[in-house]
Amino acid sequence: MIALGVSQIGVRVVIPFVTKASSMAPRFEDLIEQHHDEIFSYLWRFLGKQRWLDAGTGIEDVAQEVFLRAYRAFPALRQDSNHRAWLYKIATNCALTQLRRLKRRQNESRSLREHARCSNSSDHPILADKASLLSSLLGELPMKQRTCVTLRYFQDLDYAEIGAILHCTEASARANVYQAIRRLRGALEGKR
Repeated sequence: MIALGVSQIGVRVVIPFVTKASSMAPRFEDLIEQHHDEIFSYLWRFLGKQRWLDAGTGIEDVAQEVFLRAYRAFPALRQDSNHRAWLYKIATNCALTQLRRLKRRQNESRSLREHARCSNSSDHPILADKASLLSSLLGELPMKQRTCVTLRYFQDLDYAEIGAILHCTEASARANVYQAIRRLRGALEGKR
């Protein structure tokens, strides 16, 4: 802050010192406009088949939670931060939280689902479409591998950004993608 002295009525006038970097900081609204669609798309792909398991909590709700958490944390964010990676990190954490909730609910009602599955076996159609098969296989991957593959191939992020989002090294992100691809190839060959 720069103080410009005392005015005629004895009030000190203070003018904030604005640097070029601080004037370049993005507004939160700009971040939403710029990244909303890609974050929503990421959540859609990340949550995969689980998105239908709880009709009360859809992808829209998870996306809303992402931007609500981002809004709360935005004032503490450094201006030189990678805002896109920061939003992906929040989205990943929200999606993982949602998946844990769904898993907990599934475990609580497992016996009811098992009974329903046994009584009505026609509810499980054969997956003929390759996209459906791939989506199904992605859902079977371990969480970290699924996240890495989704970020790499569906969101087109580089390994450094994936590492930043998942709090791991670039090499770890690369290894998770490699292992996931290896598992998917093996599963696809087994389905032939």
